[in-house]
Amino acid sequence: MGSYVLALVLALAAGANALVPTKSFAPTAARAAPATVTMMGRKFENNKLKMAKTAAAYTKKASLIGKKIKVAVRAGGPDPDSNRALGLIIKEAQALNVKREIVDRNIKAASEGKDGADFKELTYELYLHGGAGVVINALSDNNNRAFSDVGTVVKKANLKLAESGSVLHNFLKKGRITVNADLDEDAAIELALEADVDEVEVVAPDADMRSDGEEVKSVVLVEPGDLGAMQSALSDAGYACVGNLVHEPIAGTLVECGEDDLEKNLLVLDKLAEVDDVDTVEHNILFAAD
Repeated sequence: MGSYVLALVLALAAGANALVPTKSFAPTAARAAPATVTMMGRKFENNKLKMAKTAAAYTKKASLIGKKIKVAVRAGGPDPDSNRALGLIIKEAQALNVKREIVDRNIKAASEGKDGADFKELTYELYLHGGAGVVINALSDNNNRAFSDVGTVVKKANLKLAESGSVLHNFLKKGRITVNADLDEDAAIELALEADVDEVEVVAPDADMRSDGEEVKSVVLVEPGDLGAMQSALSDAGYACVGNLVHEPIAGTLVECGEDDLEKNLLVLDKLAEVDDVDTVEHNILFAAD
């Protein structure tokens, strides 16, 4: 079991019309109605797409919770009172609104040995159209399946997986904790000092790359080795939070893509995120808002 997995263990979503004789309707007025219908239709479709993405993001996070539970139970047993890592993951599930029955089912399956899957950390690297980099993270019980599914998406996009380390050098590994409450940096620093955490930073939620839901109000970044301690400190202080190891783009490495490349890249990112074994997809695309 890799160090990433162990750290992952330790350490969702117009005014009234005047009455006008029919013969007075001008052709231009008649042509205006379809435009209004089109605009309403686009808004409806956009809302459906947004809801679908929110639901997909929740499903992905709930799936990761299930994997983390199984790893934690095998490492420290099914009792959250004696297995601190499992206790934290159960609180993560609560923060993500994952149903308790799902949590209990995964604990039972792992403790009874019904699910003999051995989850391992897998990382794939990719350069997108226009030169932006992507880090694909998976926690899978089947290396061949994960590689094949990721490779299929990449091949269909006319891209190739990059050599190990060629993309990752543009990213820093961090412990990232989403908090379902407003948290200022002073409060975070105080909790960090109590937990012997040397470096802590509070940043804004990221609804794009990280799919942070509306419930996430603050994000805390720490060094990878401090993830478990900081998450425990926040949880003990009453904060509903979820912690994961992530790759944060290094300042100055963001890549601005042309309009055509950006459209193709966003489609690739969505397709990668849909792969069952993939848990997170990280990139260094520079958007206009940045």
